[in-house]
Amino acid sequence: MLESLKVRNYVLIDYLDISFSDGFTVLTGETGSGKSIMLGALSLLLGAKTDKDAVRQGEESAEISGIFTVSSESVARWTEEHGVEIEDDALLIRRLIKTNGRSAYTVNGTPVTVKEGEELGHLLVDVSSQHSHQSLMKHSVLRTMLDEAASLQSESASYKDLYAGVKNEERELAEAQERIRRMSEEADYMRYSLKELEEAELREGEEDELKAEVEVMNSSEFLKETLSAALSELRAASSSLSEAMDLLRKASRKDQRITELADRTENISIENDDILLSVRDHLTTIDFPEAELEEKNARLMQLQRIRRRFGGSISEAIRRRDDFRERLEEAENGEALLAGLEKKLSDDKAKLIAAGEALLTKRKKAALMLEKRIEDNLRKLGMSSAVFTIKVERLPEPQPDGIDKISFLIAPNKGEKLSPVEDTASGGELSRIMLALKVSLFSGTGVGTMLFDEIDAGIGGTVANAVAEEMKELSQSEQVIAITHLPQIASRADSHYLVEKEEKDGRTMTRIRAVAGEERVKEIARLLSGETSDLSLRHARALLEVQDS
Repeated sequence: MLESLKVRNYVLIDYLDISFSDGFTVLTGETGSGKSIMLGALSLLLGAKTDKDAVRQGEESAEISGIFTVSSESVARWTEEHGVEIEDDALLIRRLIKTNGRSAYTVNGTPVTVKEGEELGHLLVDVSSQHSHQSLMKHSVLRTMLDEAASLQSESASYKDLYAGVKNEERELAEAQERIRRMSEEADYMRYSLKELEEAELREGEEDELKAEVEVMNSSEFLKETLSAALSELRAASSSLSEAMDLLRKASRKDQRITELADRTENISIENDDILLSVRDHLTTIDFPEAELEEKNARLMQLQRIRRRFGGSISEAIRRRDDFRERLEEAENGEALLAGLEKKLSDDKAKLIAAGEALLTKRKKAALMLEKRIEDNLRKLGMSSAVFTIKVERLPEPQPDGIDKISFLIAPNKGEKLSPVEDTASGGELSRIMLALKVSLFSGTGVGTMLFDEIDAGIGGTVANAVAEEMKELSQSEQVIAITHLPQIASRADSHYLVEKEEKDGRTMTRIRAVAGEERVKEIARLLSGETSDLSLRHARALLEVQDS
């Protein structure tokens, strides 16, 4: 239930704070007074899209907030799934809208997306408007209504999951068939390439190693000459270091401080001799057979050719080799793979059709129950001769929501044939059908709040009285808020708010205030005749006395 609504700097509203009670509430006002602005603000709170024009001119942002009492399990599930904590059985929803069109959305302080806010909004408030009559033309909307009436949401969700799974499997099978077809066409090339790559025995880093070895082999004469000269110098240094060490040892006999220098010189001499031996040994390895150099150059050329053919690097060639192996293995096992995918798809299609058939049977049963309730409600709304039928047809192939097509058919008057609602009903009849549907679907379900936005268009007289009585009856189990032009409906309300415009400091503003007593009598009189004459005032009082009796 909507407990309160606060609006700040939204379109023509500078500040608004309304508290709502349970039961039946109406909002009335002159055409153009801003009733649609009020509805727009609430719609934004329920997840509607917005733009920068929503912010009152001259302000930086608009803010809309509302407190809702939580009573339904569906809302409790939503809050649990989205990590929102319910405090004192209430939700505080806030939406801040900037002049650039961006908005911040929170539920009890937890940020949510606009899409998530829209999901929650549908659970908290059911909105019926003149535009919502168009939904009666959409088979998907009619199917949703039927499922809600029969509590088939769980079965419907399971069917949708099965359908999505089957579609994924169909795509997977088609992709596998195409992949295997292409692989079969490329199999000879892949086998030839794989044979070459496997025989090459590729190894990461080998090419760099070979380049370094060839560089050494091509520089062997230079290396021998240079290392031989270095070896002569090391031998001379060895002799000099030996003499120097002997001299330092002699001196240390007279001065102990020189002992350390002698030891260090000895260490240098040992290291020099070790280097000398290593250089001499390395010299013996520099002579390379010509065949070895040719062999290494041939291997380099092979690696370069492979690199050019298979992706520009040895790493990529190794990856391509492994890919060829996998794809050839898949191609060789293709028939078995396809058979397995086809078997799974066939089994899951059978499950899908079985689920669709079960859902179809339940929907047909629900249709018989719902159409009887709707027909009864239509009679209360002055369509005493109307015949209403929900047609559930089986489709040849499964669809995303079932294997059926849902149509709402009506014969508004006696002797007329049944035809789709959208082709037969007038504007006033559509309003009553929508109301009969909502009463049949939601009365006593704990949806919380039902908002009717001028769905009384095109009706009057005794029909208006019937619609008012139906809304009043509905308000015994649900909170009902109606934006209306009809005095019959306004007079039945438990609470009455007047929407009006006023000018202040050169600016136009929309105000909403509660009316009661004589003020309410005057507003009902205005709705009756457009003015507050003695006759309209007497009629207004009479209507309100009927409400009070």
